[in-house]
Amino acid sequence: MHFPPSPPDQPWRRLVRIALALPLIAAAAVAAPASADTDITVEGLYHTAGTGCHGSDNAEGCLTWRVRIPSAIAPKGSTNVTIEADSVPGQWTWSCPSPEGNEVAGTSSFYIDKGEGEPPALMADSGLSSVSELYNPLLDDSIGSVKAVSCTPEHLKLTYTVNFYTYWDKTSYFDLDLGTTVVAPGVDTRSYRFTPTIEVSTRNAILRPAVTAHKPAASAAHATVSTNEVTVEGAAKDTARFTMTARNDSTTVLSDFTISAGRVRGRAQAASVTCDLTAFGGEVVSATGPAESLTVSSGTAKVPQGKEITCQVDLSGVVGRNRVKAALTTGDQTFSSDYVKDRPVVEVSTHPTDLLVEADPTGTYEIEVGYTVTFTNNTDADGSGSDIVLRPRVPTGFTLKSVTGTGTPQWVGPDSYVIQDDGSLSLRTGESLNAHSSTTMTFTSIYEVNAEAVTEDTWKALGTCNPQDPSQGLTTQIDVTGSEGGSEAGTHSICTPVTRTGN
Repeated sequence: MHFPPSPPDQPWRRLVRIALALPLIAAAAVAAPASADTDITVEGLYHTAGTGCHGSDNAEGCLTWRVRIPSAIAPKGSTNVTIEADSVPGQWTWSCPSPEGNEVAGTSSFYIDKGEGEPPALMADSGLSSVSELYNPLLDDSIGSVKAVSCTPEHLKLTYTVNFYTYWDKTSYFDLDLGTTVVAPGVDTRSYRFTPTIEVSTRNAILRPAVTAHKPAASAAHATVSTNEVTVEGAAKDTARFTMTARNDSTTVLSDFTISAGRVRGRAQAASVTCDLTAFGGEVVSATGPAESLTVSSGTAKVPQGKEITCQVDLSGVVGRNRVKAALTTGDQTFSSDYVKDRPVVEVSTHPTDLLVEADPTGTYEIEVGYTVTFTNNTDADGSGSDIVLRPRVPTGFTLKSVTGTGTPQWVGPDSYVIQDDGSLSLRTGESLNAHSSTTMTFTSIYEVNAEAVTEDTWKALGTCNPQDPSQGLTTQIDVTGSEGGSEAGTHSICTPVTRTGN
């Protein structure tokens, strides 16, 4: 798959990725007037903590206004969306990174939301400058771009072109995250207002939503939770491990909390959860499974502002698509982050297409032997097949003339079937294999037989097949070379008996 070059990573690109992973403390959403054609929505997001806000590691006063543009406004078409709004004196101003005013801090992001309990899939994102553009990650076509932008701290006017021609899905949408600078956020609860005018070039209606975002008091409970995968050498393939980190972002000491890890999707089981709270006056607490969810309590631990606790979570039964929610709960609030682990399992099977091949007892002639190689993905996670090496056995009196194949990937052409000096053929047959799907390739080996050169013992051995004895029958060894995408490296063998006519 080819992806177009991405522009340099902007701070607000990082902010959106963080926002997807971290819970938001306050958000308000106001939909445009109810209509199948004008269902643009707007919401305010205030982040009390996290990295990447305003291009620094300090997220204090991180306020964004999000405009969501669904595919319903331009099914299989294109339109311009113009957003214009003043800032609010004494509350917030627009964040304009460029001195020329042709950029507003933030991102444009394109998502597809298939539902089924899964978070929306981020397909592409970019900044919000006069040269920003989003590309279809599959076809290299433009799907969104900034047509015009004028940004001052007091006023923003942004025209964004959305294009659903080449990448249209009923569940797809754009998010425009518009960044601001908050004026003296303080430590108390505060509300912020946003009253944009939104115009869609292909619609007559002008939208004027009124949106409010709420900032909690600095003393209110809040924790930032994140997860990171840990690689364990020699671990069983159906296991996984990750660390959960929870940082206290409140000015109030964090106590009387619980840590949990629970399955949201898939077959994975929580095998154990272990948290070392000794640095905060607590103990090493743990729970063991396997179970769909495990929980441990903080006990006497007290975590000061800005400090982090780290827990280790082990999983078993990891097959297919899995999502586990790691959460910290204090009082009636829960802060969480998801750990996602996909593990496709691709099975390989081989079968001869000819039950028996007959050969003349005299003369020189050609015979054909066929067989299939099938990759099957029985899980709900996308995987891939593997490259293979064919090693046809050539008995005395036989000469391997050629090998051909059908059902192979398009890049495996006639020139790919080159017989090496050792008689093997290496084929680049590895390709993606969707969930619950299979692909079958059929190969045909053509041998030239000099019957007079075949000994009686060889004819006798060719007449039967024994999986444990490659000298019997006409065998081909098939080496699966890769262990990527759920395909395990290994060796398979097929055998076809050859019988002399008249025997």
